[in-house]
Amino acid sequence: MDIDKVRLRVEELSQRFDVNPPDVIYGEPPQGADCTLKRRGKNSLIVIGATFDVLPEHMQDADLAWAVAASDRTRLRKEGASTQTAAGIGAAAGTVVAFLFDLPVPVVVAMLALLCVAVVPIIGRQQIYGMDRRVAEVCGEETIHCALKYYQEHPPQMRGLYQLAMKIQPSMVKRAARIG
Repeated sequence: MDIDKVRLRVEELSQRFDVNPPDVIYGEPPQGADCTLKRRGKNSLIVIGATFDVLPEHMQDADLAWAVAASDRTRLRKEGASTQTAAGIGAAAGTVVAFLFDLPVPVVVAMLALLCVAVVPIIGRQQIYGMDRRVAEVCGEETIHCALKYYQEHPPQMRGLYQLAMKIQPSMVKRAARIG
Protein backbone atom coordinates (compact mmCIF):
# COMPACT_ATOMS: atom_id res chain seq x y z
CA MET A 1 0.00 0.00 0.00
CA ASP A 2 1.25 3.44 -0.87
CA ILE A 3 0.33 5.59 2.13
CA ASP A 4 1.58 8.73 0.37
CA LYS A 5 -0.96 8.14 -2.41
CA VAL A 6 -3.70 7.84 0.23
CA ARG A 7 -2.51 11.05 1.93
CA LEU A 8 -2.62 12.87 -1.39
CA ARG A 9 -6.17 11.63 -2.01
CA VAL A 10 -7.23 12.73 1.49
CA GLU A 11 -5.78 16.19 0.83
CA GLU A 12 -7.69 16.42 -2.47
CA LEU A 13 -10.93 15.34 -0.79
CA SER A 14 -10.34 17.75 2.09
CA GLN A 15 -10.09 20.64 -0.36
CA ARG A 16 -13.34 19.56 -2.01
CA PHE A 17 -15.06 19.25 1.40
CA ASP A 18 -13.45 22.53 2.53
CA VAL A 19 -11.98 21.05 5.73
CA ASN A 20 -8.50 20.73 7.18
CA PRO A 21 -7.01 17.44 5.98
CA PRO A 22 -6.83 14.76 8.66
CA ASP A 23 -3.52 13.00 9.22
CA VAL A 24 -3.25 9.55 7.62
CA ILE A 25 -1.36 6.60 9.09
CA TYR A 26 -1.17 2.89 8.49
CA GLY A 27 -2.44 1.01 11.54
CA GLU A 28 -5.08 -1.26 13.01
CA PRO A 29 -8.65 0.01 12.63
CA PRO A 30 -11.40 -1.84 14.50
CA GLN A 31 -11.84 -5.44 13.39
CA GLY A 32 -13.92 -5.55 10.21
CA ALA A 33 -13.13 -1.96 9.19
CA ASP A 34 -10.88 -1.03 6.30
CA CYS A 35 -10.21 2.46 7.61
CA THR A 36 -11.51 4.58 10.46
CA LEU A 37 -11.47 8.14 11.67
CA LYS A 38 -10.09 8.83 15.13
CA ARG A 39 -10.36 12.14 16.90
CA ARG A 40 -7.47 13.51 18.91
CA GLY A 41 -8.64 16.74 20.50
CA LYS A 42 -9.22 19.16 17.63
CA ASN A 43 -7.27 17.00 15.19
CA SER A 44 -8.51 14.00 13.24
CA LEU A 45 -6.59 10.94 12.14
CA ILE A 46 -7.52 8.42 9.46
CA VAL A 47 -6.18 4.96 10.26
CA ILE A 48 -5.76 2.77 7.17
CA GLY A 49 -5.85 -0.99 7.73
CA ALA A 50 -4.33 -3.86 5.77
CA THR A 51 -7.66 -4.72 4.09
CA PHE A 52 -7.98 -1.23 2.60
CA ASP A 53 -5.66 -2.24 -0.25
CA VAL A 54 -7.93 -5.05 -1.47
CA LEU A 55 -11.00 -2.81 -1.73
CA PRO A 56 -12.05 -1.70 -5.22
CA GLU A 57 -10.77 1.80 -5.98
CA HIS A 58 -14.26 3.35 -5.91
CA MET A 59 -14.74 1.91 -2.40
CA GLN A 60 -11.41 3.31 -1.24
CA ASP A 61 -12.52 6.74 -2.45
CA ALA A 62 -15.92 6.39 -0.77
CA ASP A 63 -14.38 5.30 2.55
CA LEU A 64 -11.94 8.20 2.48
CA ALA A 65 -14.74 10.63 1.53
CA TRP A 66 -16.87 9.45 4.49
CA ALA A 67 -13.88 9.81 6.81
CA VAL A 68 -13.11 13.32 5.56
CA ALA A 69 -16.79 14.30 5.84
CA ALA A 70 -16.87 12.94 9.40
CA SER A 71 -13.78 14.98 10.28
CA ASP A 72 -15.80 18.19 9.76
CA ARG A 73 -17.16 18.54 13.30
CA THR A 74 -18.91 21.85 12.66
CA ARG A 75 -20.98 20.52 9.79
CA LEU A 76 -21.60 17.21 11.57
CA ARG A 77 -23.09 19.02 14.56
CA LYS A 78 -25.46 20.91 12.25
CA GLU A 79 -26.89 17.57 11.12
CA GLY A 80 -28.07 16.79 14.64
CA ALA A 81 -27.54 17.88 18.20
CA SER A 82 -24.25 16.81 19.68
CA THR A 83 -24.30 13.91 22.11
CA GLN A 84 -23.19 16.24 24.91
CA THR A 85 -26.11 18.59 24.21
CA ALA A 86 -28.57 15.70 24.18
CA ALA A 87 -27.15 14.33 27.44
CA GLY A 88 -27.36 17.79 29.02
CA ILE A 89 -30.99 18.23 27.95
CA GLY A 90 -31.77 14.73 29.18
CA ALA A 91 -30.14 15.36 32.56
CA ALA A 92 -32.00 18.65 32.97
CA ALA A 93 -35.32 17.07 31.99
CA GLY A 94 -34.73 14.12 34.31
CA THR A 95 -33.86 16.39 37.22
CA VAL A 96 -36.97 18.55 36.67
CA VAL A 97 -39.21 15.48 36.46
CA ALA A 98 -37.60 14.00 39.58
CA PHE A 99 -38.26 17.14 41.61
CA LEU A 100 -41.80 17.60 40.26
CA PHE A 101 -42.87 14.06 41.04
CA ASP A 102 -40.53 13.47 44.00
CA LEU A 103 -39.04 10.34 42.42
CA PRO A 104 -36.34 8.23 44.09
CA VAL A 105 -32.80 8.41 42.74
CA PRO A 106 -32.79 4.90 41.10
CA VAL A 107 -35.88 5.83 39.06
CA VAL A 108 -34.23 9.07 37.91
CA VAL A 109 -31.06 7.20 36.92
CA ALA A 110 -33.13 4.64 34.99
CA MET A 111 -35.03 7.44 33.21
CA LEU A 112 -31.79 9.16 32.21
CA ALA A 113 -30.32 5.90 30.93
CA LEU A 114 -33.42 5.21 28.85
CA LEU A 115 -33.34 8.73 27.47
CA CYS A 116 -29.71 8.30 26.42
CA VAL A 117 -30.47 4.92 24.86
CA ALA A 118 -33.27 6.52 22.83
CA VAL A 119 -31.62 9.84 21.93
CA VAL A 120 -28.09 8.79 20.97
CA PRO A 121 -29.17 6.50 18.09
CA ILE A 122 -31.47 9.22 16.74
CA ILE A 123 -28.64 11.74 16.73
CA GLY A 124 -26.31 9.18 15.14
CA ARG A 125 -28.83 8.46 12.37
CA GLN A 126 -29.22 12.17 11.61
CA GLN A 127 -25.47 12.54 11.38
CA ILE A 128 -25.10 9.47 9.12
CA TYR A 129 -27.80 10.73 6.76
CA GLY A 130 -26.13 14.15 6.76
CA MET A 131 -22.71 12.67 5.95
CA ASP A 132 -24.22 10.60 3.14
CA ARG A 133 -25.85 13.71 1.65
CA ARG A 134 -22.59 15.65 1.97
CA VAL A 135 -20.53 12.91 0.30
CA ALA A 136 -23.14 12.66 -2.48
CA GLU A 137 -23.05 16.44 -2.91
CA VAL A 138 -19.25 16.57 -3.17
CA CYS A 139 -18.42 13.25 -4.85
CA GLY A 140 -21.65 12.53 -6.73
CA GLU A 141 -24.65 10.36 -5.95
CA GLU A 142 -23.28 7.49 -8.02
CA THR A 143 -20.28 7.18 -5.67
CA ILE A 144 -22.45 6.86 -2.59
CA HIS A 145 -24.97 4.52 -4.21
CA CYS A 146 -22.19 2.18 -5.38
CA ALA A 147 -20.58 2.23 -1.93
CA LEU A 148 -23.85 1.50 -0.13
CA LYS A 149 -24.61 -1.32 -2.55
CA TYR A 150 -21.13 -2.77 -1.98
CA TYR A 151 -21.58 -2.67 1.82
CA GLN A 152 -25.00 -4.24 1.52
CA GLU A 153 -23.45 -7.14 -0.41
CA HIS A 154 -20.28 -7.26 1.75
CA PRO A 155 -21.25 -6.12 5.26
CA PRO A 156 -18.34 -5.31 7.57
CA GLN A 157 -17.71 -7.99 10.20
CA MET A 158 -17.42 -5.79 13.28
CA ARG A 159 -17.37 -6.99 16.90
CA GLY A 160 -18.21 -5.56 20.30
CA LEU A 161 -19.39 -1.97 20.54
CA TYR A 162 -18.69 -1.44 16.84
CA GLN A 163 -21.12 -4.26 16.02
CA LEU A 164 -23.76 -2.60 18.20
CA ALA A 165 -23.12 0.71 16.47
CA MET A 166 -23.60 -0.97 13.07
CA LYS A 167 -26.89 -2.50 14.23
CA ILE A 168 -28.42 0.81 15.31
CA GLN A 169 -27.38 2.55 12.08
CA PRO A 170 -29.97 2.82 9.34
CA SER A 171 -29.84 0.07 6.72
CA MET A 172 -27.96 0.63 3.48
CA VAL A 173 -31.30 0.60 1.60
CA LYS A 174 -32.70 3.38 3.82
CA ARG A 175 -29.51 5.38 3.50
CA ALA A 176 -29.60 5.11 -0.29
CA ALA A 177 -33.27 6.12 -0.38
CA ARG A 178 -32.63 9.21 1.74
CA ILE A 179 -29.90 10.57 -0.54
CA GLY A 180 -32.07 11.41 -3.54
